[in-house]
Amino acid sequence: MLEAFAESRGWQLTAIYEDDAISGSELNRPGLDRLLASASDPEIDVILAWDRNRLARPKDALDGLLLERRFQESGKRVIYASTGQESDRSFASGLISYVEHYQNGDYLRKLSRDTMRGTVDRAKRGLWTGGPPPFGFDRLILDGDDPKRIVRACNDGGQTVLDAASGAVIDELPKGKPHKKQDHEVSTLIPSEPSRVRAIQQLFRDYAEGVPTRKLRENLNSTGFRTSRGSIFTVQTITPMLENPAYVGRCVYNRRTLSKWHRYQNGSSVERQDEGVEQRAQDDWITCEDAWTALVDVETFDAVQRRRAESKTMHSHYRGNSMKSEYLLTGKLFCGVCGGKLNGATTTSGKGIKTRYYVCCRNATGHKDECPKRYTVPADVVEEHILTLIRQDLLRLRDDDKLHEYVEEELRRLHGHRFDAREQLQRRLASLDQKLATLRDHLAAMWPETAEAMGIYQQADELVQERREIEAALATASDQASLPPAGDLRKRIAAEFDAVEALVASGTLEERRNLISCYVKEIKADPNQQVVQIGLYPTLLSQRIAGVGFEPTTSGL
Repeated sequence: MLEAFAESRGWQLTAIYEDDAISGSELNRPGLDRLLASASDPEIDVILAWDRNRLARPKDALDGLLLERRFQESGKRVIYASTGQESDRSFASGLISYVEHYQNGDYLRKLSRDTMRGTVDRAKRGLWTGGPPPFGFDRLILDGDDPKRIVRACNDGGQTVLDAASGAVIDELPKGKPHKKQDHEVSTLIPSEPSRVRAIQQLFRDYAEGVPTRKLRENLNSTGFRTSRGSIFTVQTITPMLENPAYVGRCVYNRRTLSKWHRYQNGSSVERQDEGVEQRAQDDWITCEDAWTALVDVETFDAVQRRRAESKTMHSHYRGNSMKSEYLLTGKLFCGVCGGKLNGATTTSGKGIKTRYYVCCRNATGHKDECPKRYTVPADVVEEHILTLIRQDLLRLRDDDKLHEYVEEELRRLHGHRFDAREQLQRRLASLDQKLATLRDHLAAMWPETAEAMGIYQQADELVQERREIEAALATASDQASLPPAGDLRKRIAAEFDAVEALVASGTLEERRNLISCYVKEIKADPNQQVVQIGLYPTLLSQRIAGVGFEPTTSGL
């Protein structure tokens, strides 16, 4: 359709961008990102879409308006082939655009509400609400009460579809192509092939008897089992399995929600104003006992939950750039064997003694083909060594004559630009006055409701607030600023160094992380040489590389 429209206008299509199977409410889509990047190409004159809902179905209509504005600011025309309408900066175009973007988002909002109603109904009836079934289960597709098909996950990430009556293979789906049931069909869970059922039962028994999760992971992987996506089992995939009530035949829905539009709360769907994964209160869970055949008895399952609770109390694991981590080197420490990140972990002994260390994330998750050697790096030793280097550097710089000369030169340079800064503030003030005059003209020509919907009142308030701030800056600016005496300047510099030293000693985790980031470029642990190489920014520290030894260990997470 777009090709025909472009041909009728005498245009040549240079590229086609699409995002298959990705919701239009997601504004960070690969195809859309490529389209936005190409908007800066001077060879492109027109952005052509079939309709506004092909560009986006935003949760907030203003996001759609801003998306179109980005194309317009790049000098591109935005045209919709279904109506021939062109989006521009006129009042009529902006109003139509706002209404259509709101309608497009409202379509998904209503669809989400209806989908949630159907999902809640299935959960109350003890049916499977969607997603990959837990390992050890297959999906049974039902038409009313009649079994139709069995969908079984394969070790390569694909799926095999079996006839429910005969067990004959109906279809084999490759990885990435899910089996889709009809709208009138529903799903439940049934035990998978016997070897998988036995593996799950053994998994729960072993864990209840004290076998480490690392050993459970190795047992599953060595037997040849894989997850529903065709990946090896890791500690991070096994622990949710151990806590899944589906294995005792219990259907639990709404323990958490990923929906962008609604949450199920107090027996009804409530529109969300926020986004992201949200853990739901237990009062809002929907639970159905004996929904399907249990693979694990209740006694074993309860014993596993008791051990899981004890494990969560004794162990804390942190990965990635989480600011909740108590580890100062998160995101800076890498494995010298495989190049993977080293994540922080904490263990607590029976006497309550905590030990903090870093471990390779790839080895810890079972990817031993990439990183075969398991080792730990003592967190306290490495972190304290780096903080000592920073303290030494601060002590050296505190009374450095060249540093004081540099500060004085910078102050003189900034003093010389004081009048330039005042002129910039005055020019900005004149620009704001012009924008406010334009907004007043717009407001005089609009209905108040339209202006409110398009955010013009809010924009005016922001401009007024910025104008007040600039006026205050101009009022306090002095035309005749003088440099402080050299003695006072040294005292001020010393006070700043004392403040940084206090931050090193007792600052918050985020403050100390930011300080370390100013000094440390990268840290690499080499278990073969038993050394940690700390790469420092040479502009701040004279030492380029500092070594910290550590002992390899076989202790587990």
